[in-house]
Amino acid sequence: MTNNNMQNKGMKIIDKDELIYLAGFIDGDGSLIAQMVRRHDYKFKYQIKCTVQITQLKKRRHFLEKIQESIGYGIIRDRGTISDYVLVEPKCVYWLLKQLSPFLRLKKKQADLIIRIIEQLTSSKNSAVLFVQLCRLTDQVALLNDSKSRTITAEVVETTLRELGLI
Repeated sequence: MTNNNMQNKGMKIIDKDELIYLAGFIDGDGSLIAQMVRRHDYKFKYQIKCTVQITQLKKRRHFLEKIQESIGYGIIRDRGTISDYVLVEPKCVYWLLKQLSPFLRLKKKQADLIIRIIEQLTSSKNSAVLFVQLCRLTDQVALLNDSKSRTITAEVVETTLRELGLI
């Protein structure tokens, strides 16, 4: 995935100063999330979903709007007194994290794991074994994030795939 390919899809080239600013924002008020989501219509019954999310009080929504404008993708959603900028399209998450990774400090490990996951997502569509390996990487991201409410783990996915005779 090159910058030109992503730029043609609506993402903009982000200069170094902006990347440093975004990395600081994400390190402080952001989340880099990888999770397994149950999808009954999927071959392996689960989807790996990777998300970049930045949260602010609704009164500071304008910061999120500037970030959205700077990246060229993502949505802003409001929840009570909170606003979230959310980016979930895998190609966009990958493109952004590849650029941000050198500047991240607190969330660099999560970013690098998510990059690895996205790089292998397409290959995993035909391999239950590889899919479970990516689920294990997803578990590592969750551990780094101190996730507490997670119920779907690589072990749950692997058990399901074994019951279905896929591994």
